[in-house]
Amino acid sequence: MYDAARNQIRQYLSSWVNSPDNPKFAVMIEGRWGCGKTHFIQSLVSQPDFTKRKTIYLSLFGVSSLQDFERQLFYAASSKAIKIMHQGVGFASSLFSGAISVGSGGVFSGSADIGKAVESTLGQVTKAADAINEALVIIDDLERCGFDQSELLGVLNRYIEHGNSRVILVANTQRIDDKKFEEFREKVIGQTFEIPPDPKAAVAAFIAEISESVARTLIVARTDRIEELYLLSGFNNLRAIRQFLWFLIGMLEATDQKFRENNGLIDSLITQAFIFFMEFRLNLGGPENSLAILDLLPEYGDDDPAQRSFYAFRIEKDDPDTPKRKVILKYNLINGIETAITLRQWIDILNSGTVDAKRFNAELAGAPEVNGPDSWPSWKRLWHIWSWDFSDGSATEFDSDIGDICDGIEEGRYENPLVVMYVVGVILMLLDEGLIEDVESGWVQRFKRYIDEIVIPSLDLDSFGATRWSFDSGYEGLGYAHRENDDFVEVLSHLQQAARDWYSDWKAEPVAKHLIETLKSDYFAFLGDLKIVNGKGTQRFLREPILQTIDEDDFVNAWLSLGRQEERLLTGYFEDRYDQVPELILTEGPWWHSIANRLLIKIDDEPIMPRKSQLLDLIKGIERLVDDRLEKARLKSLFSEPTCQTEIDLGWTLAPSTTAT
Repeated sequence: MYDAARNQIRQYLSSWVNSPDNPKFAVMIEGRWGCGKTHFIQSLVSQPDFTKRKTIYLSLFGVSSLQDFERQLFYAASSKAIKIMHQGVGFASSLFSGAISVGSGGVFSGSADIGKAVESTLGQVTKAADAINEALVIIDDLERCGFDQSELLGVLNRYIEHGNSRVILVANTQRIDDKKFEEFREKVIGQTFEIPPDPKAAVAAFIAEISESVARTLIVARTDRIEELYLLSGFNNLRAIRQFLWFLIGMLEATDQKFRENNGLIDSLITQAFIFFMEFRLNLGGPENSLAILDLLPEYGDDDPAQRSFYAFRIEKDDPDTPKRKVILKYNLINGIETAITLRQWIDILNSGTVDAKRFNAELAGAPEVNGPDSWPSWKRLWHIWSWDFSDGSATEFDSDIGDICDGIEEGRYENPLVVMYVVGVILMLLDEGLIEDVESGWVQRFKRYIDEIVIPSLDLDSFGATRWSFDSGYEGLGYAHRENDDFVEVLSHLQQAARDWYSDWKAEPVAKHLIETLKSDYFAFLGDLKIVNGKGTQRFLREPILQTIDEDDFVNAWLSLGRQEERLLTGYFEDRYDQVPELILTEGPWWHSIANRLLIKIDDEPIMPRKSQLLDLIKGIERLVDDRLEKARLKSLFSEPTCQTEIDLGWTLAPSTTAT
């Protein structure tokens, strides 16, 4: 077996099929599913001058027995057509289709002579067998056969060894587990070709299937880009490209004309559609890199319906890449994508396969490619300074942007920590290039004061989360200028330390009140602050022991104010918290015991017996939750250093804010 170029395979097959000498062996065409085997062979035999032999093409998909296969083979051979592509119609049905006729009146006609009918039928079967002996027989989907492939090869060998048939077998042999197959393969198959994927030819062929339309014109103009994306994907599934193109057509047909004329927008839309369709809808990455459509959303608790930032980052440099981050790196999108439409609409389109044209175009109006540099803040335009063409007179705009970014600092216009660090990077870059003057105390000290006076006082939990980011990569497709510069690192360190101090002050008292109020007002948001709950909470205390800061009586009163179903299930929801981070139980376990003691007091004061039983059941729930886990954690702590502190870096639990100002 060897991997040959397709034109060499064509030349070989043409010579082999039409040879006056009988080679007395079959040819195997093999390759992975979706690599284009079927398309290759069907395209080849459809050429008028390929062979004068009768061509019979059969797919074994859904064929459950050797008898079914023989019926289909004889039916195809009985057809008067020179080439027949056949799948799923049995020999018996050929009697009624007219492929095999039984007398002039038919077998059921009043004048039919049964003996003559049988004689006529046997005669046609003999003719069919003779036709097979001289035919080109192509058997596709060998691995999908419902019976032993070795039995199939035994039947075909009769026509190969004792007739003059040419037989081509098409298969993904990696999916064949018939133990006898290899033995028969050595006897029957004389030549094997592996079909390498040919994305260029496949894309061209699939596009040719699309009727003339505006969508087809847009796709044809971007054929090279689609081929490039396919090569970057690393997939060997050409069939998936056909599915993608039909998916893409629906989107492009729904796009308003004014947006179709925006080449940058269409380029971005096609890139995003390819990545999201192939990686998240078809999930072609395999079990080790499995992705679902909902994985388009940020990992931790970001349910912003206007979210357009598709990204993934590592919290620590040594952390392994997640499947989502592998996708971003695979397509060279280091800083992620600012999507043309919201991630929520992408999810809806991928799930349904349909496009709401009105909603789609309304969101395209907010795409970065539609809202160009004129709509950007000055710091973002200056970030792109190396792409400016100053021959167009834009030096005046440059000076204006320098003035605006400096005014923004003086006016305290930048509060989002992510944006502040962009401003820091841009100013340091311009200073290094001599394009801006230094300030009296130096820009580093100026930014430190800005952080203390403007950024920290405006912090809330969301913007605090942004400060915990590593800042190794940016968002909206932008990295941080001068990220490795010592001055940048010094300013960033000051920001993060000041933010940690703010968080310590915030946590000292307000956190307990916050959790109690959330428990009473939004049950699952309360749980979502402490464990992973889809679409609820921010998981900000996912790895931090925090319950012990809550007054026991306040918690019990809030707990017992819930509905009885929510009241009963509460402790069960906490099992995931302690199973994921077992050391938390060392700090929170004794607090739960205190809660149980408060419930015992409630039981003593409760006059209604059924209610006493309900409260007792809550105590049993605490015991099931805490006792075994606490004992195991304490034993483990005897043999290792404690890893759970009252102050833990929560950076990975808090998604960065994505609202740039």
